[in-house]
Amino acid sequence: MSEIEKKNSTLSCKLTKRPLGKILIDGDFIASQDLEKALEDQMHTNELLGEILVHIGMLDPMDLKVVLSIQKDLVFLEDAIKLAAGTRRLLGELLIQAKRITPEQLEYALQEQRQTGEKLGEVLRRLQIISEEELDRLLTFQQHQDDPLRAVRLKLGQLLVATNQITEEQLQNALRRQKLSPRKKIGELLIEGGYVTPEQISFGLKLQHKLLTAALVTILSLSSPISPIMGHSDAFSSPEQKTVIETATAHATLKVLYQTPELIITPADILRGYIEVKSASHIEIRSNVFFFLRFNVLGEPFKEVYIRGLGRNVLVGPESNSIFLPDLRGFAAFELSYKFFLSKDAQPGTYSWPLEISAHPVMIA
Repeated sequence: MSEIEKKNSTLSCKLTKRPLGKILIDGDFIASQDLEKALEDQMHTNELLGEILVHIGMLDPMDLKVVLSIQKDLVFLEDAIKLAAGTRRLLGELLIQAKRITPEQLEYALQEQRQTGEKLGEVLRRLQIISEEELDRLLTFQQHQDDPLRAVRLKLGQLLVATNQITEEQLQNALRRQKLSPRKKIGELLIEGGYVTPEQISFGLKLQHKLLTAALVTILSLSSPISPIMGHSDAFSSPEQKTVIETATAHATLKVLYQTPELIITPADILRGYIEVKSASHIEIRSNVFFFLRFNVLGEPFKEVYIRGLGRNVLVGPESNSIFLPDLRGFAAFELSYKFFLSKDAQPGTYSWPLEISAHPVMIA
């Protein structure tokens, strides 16, 4: 049994289809707050989640139809890879589209590539920004995009048929014409044939992009990410590597690009019990080793705070907290949002920003 078959066998005991809400968020069909509202509504009705999202105007019925048609294909790795379609994208573009790396991380890796002459994938893997398995999966996805016989389900023409923009007969007519004019894209031929408008082609391309994004996120979620540094003992077993680690000065520097300077607490915030601040901190971290972040102690009238934007939610209480970021080394940029919970004695007013963040290298013996 192959590695993928073993993984599929394990998953089949737990999951028969990927959660609809997860796909919709992965593909940017809806925002997380839209899903939260729909789930709240679902508690009081017998409607399906997709029906609620359509009913409250957060999701196009045609989008829902197509997403449901591929939902089962996003359970297993091989099926998700087979959804690859569209114009072949560069590795960095795929990683950005999948929200696996930031544009800043890509730029850092490209700068490194220009100095070393390595392939971009090897640079990303060496810097441990992505894992070897993630790289292999994305390269396979690219191969499927290159093969017109493999990538079928999410081709533009098929999506236009699935969303009732054109008929199957019109698509086949355009495909026959494409054999005579292979340089022309299917969208151009459909417009020339009078079957669709440019706006309909734009709709189909946007839908294709969202579905491919959801597939990419799924593929990477089914791949093994970078393991924590404590599990990398073999990676530092050679004398050459040990020499580099022992002689290099470990460093991790944090630069604050933007920080909201103060918080204004209103009576309404006190009644609610918390205050939310979106995109309040923009930070960059450069490190030649893995690092952890330390959050300093909160002061009154703040009881605790949820921090979003680090890949997982972080809860900081009355004592200083630290989190280890095993997937990152080299360069990383974050945009952080906060939900500050207020103490019972909180008073309205203007307060200095109550939280400090610092980066610290993980020392390897």
